[in-house]
Parts: sequence; structure tokens; C-alpha cells
Amino acid sequence: MQVRLLGPLELVTDGAVRDVKGASERALLALLATAPGRSFTKARLVDALWGEAPPANPDNALQLRVSRLRKQLGDVLARDGGGYRLDVADDDVDAVVFARLIAQRRFAEALALWRGAPLAEFMDQPWAAAEAARLEELHATAVEERIDERLQTGEHVALVAELERLTANAPLRERLRGQHMLALYRCGRTADALAVFQAFRRLLNEELGVEPSAALREIEAGILREEPWLGGPSARTNRGRGNVPTPLHSVIGRDEHVRRVADLLASTRMVTVTGPGGVGKTTLALAVARRIADRYSDGAWFVSLAAVTDPARIADTVADALGVADPDSASARRLVTAWLAPRNVLLVLDNCEHLADASAVFVEHLLRSCGDGVRVLVTSREALGVPGEVQLPLPPLDEPDAVRLFTERAASVNPDLELREDDQDVRRICEAVDGMPLAIELAAARVKTLTPAQIAARLDDRFRLLTVAPRTAEARHQTLRATVDWSHDLLGDDEKTLFRRLAVFRRGWTLEAAEAVCSADTDPEDVLDVLGHLVDRSLIVSERGRFRMLETMRVYAAERLGESGEFDEVVRRHAYFFTAFAEEAEPHLRGPSQARWLGLLRAEDANLRLALEWAAEHRDSDPDLALRLAGALGWYWYVGRQVEGTAYLRHTLAVAARTSPGPRARALQALSLAVRPVGCIVHPTREGALAAEESMALFRDVDEPGGAALSQLLLAVEGVAQLDAAAHLQMVEDARASLRARGDAWAIALADFVEMEIGLHHGHVDRALALARQASSAFDALDDDWGRSAVLLHLGYGLRVAGRLDEAEEALQRAVVLSREGGLPNNLARSLAELGEVQVARGDAEAAEPWFAECARTARDLGNDTLLALAELGRGAAARLEQDHAAAERSCREALTLAIGNEFAKGVVRARAGLAGVRLDRGAADDARAELDAALPVARQLGDVGLVAGVLEQQARLAAADGEAERARALLREADDVRAAGGRPRGVLESRDAALVLTTATP
Repeated sequence: MQVRLLGPLELVTDGAVRDVKGASERALLALLATAPGRSFTKARLVDALWGEAPPANPDNALQLRVSRLRKQLGDVLARDGGGYRLDVADDDVDAVVFARLIAQRRFAEALALWRGAPLAEFMDQPWAAAEAARLEELHATAVEERIDERLQTGEHVALVAELERLTANAPLRERLRGQHMLALYRCGRTADALAVFQAFRRLLNEELGVEPSAALREIEAGILREEPWLGGPSARTNRGRGNVPTPLHSVIGRDEHVRRVADLLASTRMVTVTGPGGVGKTTLALAVARRIADRYSDGAWFVSLAAVTDPARIADTVADALGVADPDSASARRLVTAWLAPRNVLLVLDNCEHLADASAVFVEHLLRSCGDGVRVLVTSREALGVPGEVQLPLPPLDEPDAVRLFTERAASVNPDLELREDDQDVRRICEAVDGMPLAIELAAARVKTLTPAQIAARLDDRFRLLTVAPRTAEARHQTLRATVDWSHDLLGDDEKTLFRRLAVFRRGWTLEAAEAVCSADTDPEDVLDVLGHLVDRSLIVSERGRFRMLETMRVYAAERLGESGEFDEVVRRHAYFFTAFAEEAEPHLRGPSQARWLGLLRAEDANLRLALEWAAEHRDSDPDLALRLAGALGWYWYVGRQVEGTAYLRHTLAVAARTSPGPRARALQALSLAVRPVGCIVHPTREGALAAEESMALFRDVDEPGGAALSQLLLAVEGVAQLDAAAHLQMVEDARASLRARGDAWAIALADFVEMEIGLHHGHVDRALALARQASSAFDALDDDWGRSAVLLHLGYGLRVAGRLDEAEEALQRAVVLSREGGLPNNLARSLAELGEVQVARGDAEAAEPWFAECARTARDLGNDTLLALAELGRGAAARLEQDHAAAERSCREALTLAIGNEFAKGVVRARAGLAGVRLDRGAADDARAELDAALPVARQLGDVGLVAGVLEQQARLAAADGEAERARALLREADDVRAAGGRPRGVLESRDAALVLTTATP
């Protein structure tokens, strides 16, 4: 969703402009959009919207306006404490993007957003007038800055008419007058330029009684004296000297880099722009040279070395470009040096990588021999290493600029093609080619014959696809393959070997991984030096201790690896390395280093997936490897990737044959974890129990008592759903005794956690809450974020169902913080859902919605439909509170579908009870009957007293609706007894339902 303020107010969703109904709602939307994502207090909103004439009841009036606007916007209009906010990103409001682009001096992009006078329909309100004035001033500044840029690039002829219009519309803006004078003077219209000054002087004198500024008077004086710095037609300067070519296309996405290089050249004598082939180094260098040529009285000179193959020809090529070549000269270098030494020059040496050593010697000689007036800008795939050289790596384009580049280039090839900036196929293309400008331009050239969707689909064979370049392009830029070949051919044998072997990694690697995987026939210690050379040559990217290849480079290297005959061995080493890595990580996932190791595993997620694939394909030759790796990843999957982990573990255990008992035991234990509904280790599940039981037996067979005790705890969780939990509590105690003997403090805390959950579901609330605090303290001592957040989550749940809502909220808020900090999305989603349930229990549906919304977003990110069902169950209850029958029915139906599809029995029961409740709310008793008949036996079987009581209460409402008053009262008494036995008081919604029964069934 986007909001446009720069012109008539527009709301854009999915690329289409939507009408916002109601003048007052439009005003509220516009006001909130001036600070997206930021909270406006109610007092601030009332003051802004009504000023000195507020309504009699401002809170009610504001709430009504908010409610009407929320019906049009949905969740993006969010309640925030005591106020409201528009929950959109800064990039979704054009006025915010506009101000940021101006701050970044990206004036052309900023001006493209301007559609007309901002906030015009709200100008009777002071807040709008002030904001509009700010935006208008920013716009005027951007216009003037953009004119300065165009004057610097020689567009004075085109600007004359435009400046006449601008000065007529803003006659007192002095900077526009100065720009108008310069444009006229550079066109040879000296008299007209002076007339502009005189007219402005008269206007100022008549209107304000003041004189033009000193800066404008200086321009007038310079025109009268024909000062060289004005760049006029008769100035005897070297403006225009040099040979920097005029661009044929606009330069996209490089404004910041152009400014940075220009600034560096003002303070240092040599800058080298590095980067892989096709990233746009030459384009950047030319843009810099054009921008700052006026700094150099003897011009800016561009020298391409791409076609030079003999290092001895560097000086000759430079001399030719400077126009000082002398066939009788014995030394071109001496001639170039003699010409440059007294001058003020920018020398651009382009494409030096294949002549790096000779180029370094040549540039160092020039800098030592010439004065400070000589500045050198180099482009190369590797730095030259000259003393005093400042190296600036040029990254690929970010997504918005990459998309703009594709769109613009595609339009020049196929003007009839209409592309939107949010075109998903174009985005896929730009992402697939890593935002590399050359690859984007080659892809855009294909729109003559292919649609963007077809281009995106064919990028797996990118080197065959991306071959359409302008006929005038250099040979190394004619095709994508030629560009990468150019870089590859410059490598030595050791560099080529490591380069191709590194293709086995996915989304990056560490030095240790490269040393282990890629040194089959070399000393691992040699990898560091060779890897450093590949980084220097812009074939590898180094980022905060990790390395990666751009995808195009990886595809190329993979082709080379396949041709080398080394592929099978390198992939095998990769699989064994990451299996060992996962096994090393597994014990660290419980305790103080948990967050660090989770981060390390997440960074290697793509490599772990590849290792899993290889292990599965080679289970005949190494039957244990797949189980070893899957078992080691069990806890990693459990805390955040349950869906994926469950599927892999089920398949691997099903097809594994001839495996050793130890690896199988660990994989079964991992499965018992992964299948827990809603990411809850203490949630009973038949499949999890069977896996835990088999795992426990295998661990005992191989004499691993620690593993057996942990599996026993996972099996004991079944006591949560049993009518008689004594046997399961004994399992917990037996496991705890074994763990105490081993001194395993973490697993002992888990035992307390399991016993707490069993007690909580059997009415032993006080004992359960004491155990929760004990387990929480133990996990605190261990500095284990998962344990702390999980116990606090369940403590919050226990306090909520016990009716202690303030304490519950405090515990759950802490669980949310710990889950966020520890990167534990399962615990986070469930804590968010519980916080929403606390608000529903209080009767505040509006306060509950933000928690359910964030829970739903997190669940979708995880692809976890069980967690999504929790959010929809909460929303259904909140909608019932609000008596929004349609929304309640919709959420409960969605929750039922999700719960059935994921075998989430408690969710199924609650969804059926919720559907029955909303149908009874609507007076459709017959439609509620089937849901309740299906829900009650399952609720009793699960043994969850809260579920049983909730279904009984709806059964009582149904009986009352059927005229069976005595049966209704009996069912309600049974629900009361269940709640009393389990310590589960009613919340606001349940109390309302019970009151309806009493009202209807009273004789």
C-alpha cells in the first residue's frame, strides 16, 4: 500500500489507485501519512484536525473517523498505545521518499515524484498548510539544484525557456535569476543576461526596497568582464578541453558514487574504482569526469586501455588520447610526463586490470613527477596498489535502480512495451543477475523477442541468453560470457582451481569451509592467499568474515567445475564438512552460545540444504550420513523451520536402511521435536511420542543415558493430554534423576518445564506456576534465550487462563523481547498470540488485533499454518467480542481449515466452538449443532479443561436456544465445575456467553 501526497491525495494498492471516501477520512489519512509508522497521540490528532473548534466529544469524534478510515484501509491503520499510526514504511509515502532523495542530492529522481501542489484539498487546516509549505520549498530547492547540474553538463540552450517560465512563476527567487543569467550568457546572449539582472533589481527595489545579493551582483560583474569562470562563449579558458565522450544514455543509480568519487578527487590524487566486469565502472568514471571537468583548467581526459595488450604501449595510448603523440619522441612516457607536469588535469585510465603491474608503475611515475594539479581516476577489476591510492569498490545496483535501468533500456528497444516499476518479472530478472548493469542491459535487449516473464524463465541458461549487445560495444562487453571470460583468463592456475571449486557453496562460505572443502590436493593454508587474490580481482565478495560469489560468477565457475572432473569430490567434501559443522553446532544450541550458533547455522542454511540433498542421494554408500546431519539439525529446525525439518526427517527415516542405532536415535529425537504443534516442545502429539519412545530405546541400546533421558522427557509430555498423568510424572522424575547424575542443568530445567505443563493442564496451577519460575530461573542462569522465552510464554499462558491477566501480560512481554533478541520465531509468534488473547480476556478487541496481526505475519514468514491458526482463532474471538459476525465466521473457518490440514487437534476444537458461538450469536442454532457434536468428545479426549469448559458453555447456549432450560443450566454447572477444578476463570467473552445462558434459561 502506498500513499501519495505530492499532488492530489492518492491511495495505491497492488498498483491501482483506490478511492478514499469521506473528506474527513481523507484528511486523517493525509495527516498520518506525513509521518508513516510514527504514533500520533489522540490529543495531537484532535488539535490538528479540529484546531480551535473541537467537537463536543473529541475522543468519540476521532474514534468514529478512525473507525471509518480503518474500514477502508484495514490493518495498516494501527492503534499505538494512546494514539494511532499509519503502519506503512517510509518508502510507501512519496513525500517521505521525496525529502530523502533531496537530502541525498538525487534531484532528478525526486522531481519525478512531483505531481502537483501537495495537500491542496486540506489547505484550510493549519497542519496541511505548514506541511505543504515545507514540501513546496523542498521542490523549489530541488528544481534549482537540478538546474545547476544541467548547467554543469552544458544544457544552457535547453534551459533558457524553462528558466523564463520558472522566474515568471517565482519572480523573487534570486537563485533562479542567477541561473537564467548564466544560461543566457553561455548561449552568447550577453545583453539579455544583463537585462534579466536589471529587471530583477527594479523588482526588488519596488517590492522590498532592497538590492540584489552580492552573489548575483558578482555574476553581473563577471558577465561585464567576460570572466572565464562563467564559461561563456568568449571566455579564454580550457572549458571544453579534454575528450570525455557525451553519454548516450542516462546514468542510473550512481549519483551517490559519483559524488563520493568527486569528493575523493578533491582531497586525494588517485582514486581507483574496482568491481567485477559489467558492474559499470567505466560508466561511473565518465559520469565523474563530466561532472568535475570544470575543476581542471586543462581539461579531463579519458584513456581506454581495454584494447591494449602490450604493457609497453600504455604511455603511447595515453599520449594519443592527450593529442601529444610525437613519432620522433624516444619516450612516450617522458613526453606525457612533460606535458602533464605543469598542468591542472584529470586523467581517467579505464580498464587497467589486464595491465595492472605496468599501469601501477606508469601511474606512480606520473604522480611522483607531476604537480598536485594532476589527478588520476582509474577503473580496474583489481586495485593497482600505488602508494596513496584510494580504492572504492563499486557494488551492483540495488533493486529499485536495477528495475529502472531495465525499464529504461527495454523502452529504447521496444517503445510499445509498457512496464511498471513493480513488475515482478523484471524484479526476478534483476535479482537473478545480481543487479549487474551489463547483464541487465543485455537482458533488456531481449524484449524485442521475449516477454520479461520468458526472459526470467530462461536465466538458468544466462550465458546463451545474454548475448545481444550494441554492435559498437567492446568485444569483452558483447556477451555476458565474454565479460566473465575476460576476468577468468587473467587468473593463474591456482586461482582458477580455487575459483571453480568455490562454486559448490551456496550463498556464501567461511574461510574454514573453503580450506576444508577446496584443498583436496593443496595445503589448506594456501587457500587464504589465493582467496585474497580472487577478492582483489573482484571475483569474490568479502563481507564481515564471509565470502560469496555473485550468482553469474557462481554459474560460470560451476560450469568450469563440471568440465574439470572434480565436481563429485568437491561436493562430497562439502557434504561431510557441513555435517561435521552441524554436529559441532548442535550442543551449543542449548545454553549461553545459543544465539551465536543459531546465527551461524542460519548463515549456512543454503549450504546445509545442499549437504542434505547430497546425503540423501548417496545413502546407499553412506547410510548414516543423512541421519547424522538431520539429527544434528533437529533443534535448529525446531526453533524456526519446523515445516521443512519435519518433512525431511519423516522422509529420511522412512527410506533409511542399514543405519547405525546412534544416528537413528538422534534423528528420531529430532523428529519428536519437529512435529510438535505450534512449535511447542510441551505440546503432546502421537507421532512425537512414538518417535521419542523408539529413540529412547535406541539410546539405551547404545548406552547414551543423556540422550535417553531427553527422549524420555519428550515422551512424558503426553501426560498433558492424559486423564491420569501419574505415570508420565514418574517418567519426568526418572529422567530428572538420570540428568542430575550427569549434571545436565539444561535438561533438568526442561524436566521442570515439562512437569509444569502437565500440572497446568491438570488443575495444579499454583504448583505449575512455581515450577515455571524455577525453570525460568534455571534457564536464566544458563543464559538460554529459548528456555527463558519458552517458559515465560507458558507461564504467561498459565497466568492468563488462571485469570491473572496483568501478571500474564508482563511475562509475555518479556517472552517477546527474548524471542526477538534470540531469533526464535516460533516462540515469538506464540507469545504474540498469547498477548492478543490477554486483551480478548480483558474485553479489548481493538488492543488485541496488533498482536494477532504480527503473529500472522511471523507465521506466514515461517510457512507455519499451525501458528497462523492461532492468530485466526484469536481474531475470531475478538470479532465475536465486537459482535462482528461476518469477521468472526471468516476467522474461525480459516482457523478450522488450517488446524484440520495440520492435524492441530486443539485448534480444531476451539475453531468448532468458535463457529458454534458466532452462529448462536446470529440466532442460527441448527448450524451450531454439528460443530459442537464434533468438538465435545475431542475436547474431553484431549483433557484440556479450558477447551472442555468452552464447548460445554456453547452446548448450554444451544440447549437454551432449543428451549431446554434445565439441560442448559446443567451444562453450564458442569462447565463451572470443570473451570473450578482446573482453575480456569472466565474471561469477558466467556462470561458474556454464560450470562446469555442464564438469561435465556431462567424460568
